[in-house]
Amino acid sequence: MIFFADFRNDEAMHPSEAGILNFVAESDAKVTFARLREFFKIKSRANTQDLKRLVAGLIQRGSLCYTSHFGSSFLEISYARPTAVSERVVIKPVGCTANLAPDQRVVTLSRGAAFGGGEHPTTRLAIQLIDAVLSLPGCRQRTQTLRAIDIGTGSGILAIVAAKFGIGFVCGVDTDPCAVFEACENLHINRVQNTVVVVEGDLNAADGVYDIALANLRSPTLLAIRDTLQKKINPESLLIFSGLKPEEIGQIREFYKKVGFFMCQKRSENGWSAICLTRGAWPVDELQPMAEHWPRHDRLKNDLSRADP
Repeated sequence: MIFFADFRNDEAMHPSEAGILNFVAESDAKVTFARLREFFKIKSRANTQDLKRLVAGLIQRGSLCYTSHFGSSFLEISYARPTAVSERVVIKPVGCTANLAPDQRVVTLSRGAAFGGGEHPTTRLAIQLIDAVLSLPGCRQRTQTLRAIDIGTGSGILAIVAAKFGIGFVCGVDTDPCAVFEACENLHINRVQNTVVVVEGDLNAADGVYDIALANLRSPTLLAIRDTLQKKINPESLLIFSGLKPEEIGQIREFYKKVGFFMCQKRSENGWSAICLTRGAWPVDELQPMAEHWPRHDRLKNDLSRADP
């Protein structure tokens, strides 16, 4: 991971598009234009105008966007074009094509109201853990025999990613009928409707038992569903939980340890965390120690997009 403070000095820095993208992508807090100007130590009006032109160009090309939170405007990475969110997963909107590396999978999402479009760190963190675990040789050999459940599926993105990595059957559940409708639309867009089903309801709406459980939910919900989840997963199972604040990890880890789960991986971004828990003979010993933060700046240097013909 690049720590930008290492490069700072008392002299004004010369901003570049790559430098702006890297700073926004790696920042641990939301980035305002004023914060960007402070980072590059820009004080003169002329240099401020140059910075504005660079930012405007990135926004026009769909690399950055402005978002509004509680009356303040922030610069964020835009997901209006193909964007790599993990080593092997690229998210893109309908209407464009991604230039993929041989080992990458693309997930195409229709923009809707359901949560899970890739904009939020918790979605990206969950995908990064799915990518890391299901890419292990020991897992790849058996993915077609595995069953996964995505709890609170939202847009269906985690269920779709699991299917793209070869999981034989995935069930997404959500209590919101609008989310179920949008998720089903995304299944067809990604041509995984024969592998993934989405049902309206809570955990009890899912039939059968599962080897993998995915959930991008807040800590109180993850605590509340444990006993019901126990009835839906096999003795040897794997859990990927996102939606946690770093200070909540210990409570979740210890609570699930009481039913035999041990934490094997953790990822963090912008004040959010995701964890992987396993029980039984999962080949997680093959996992290499992972940097806690995925180096997004490396992937952002690549232009992944082109217009559909």
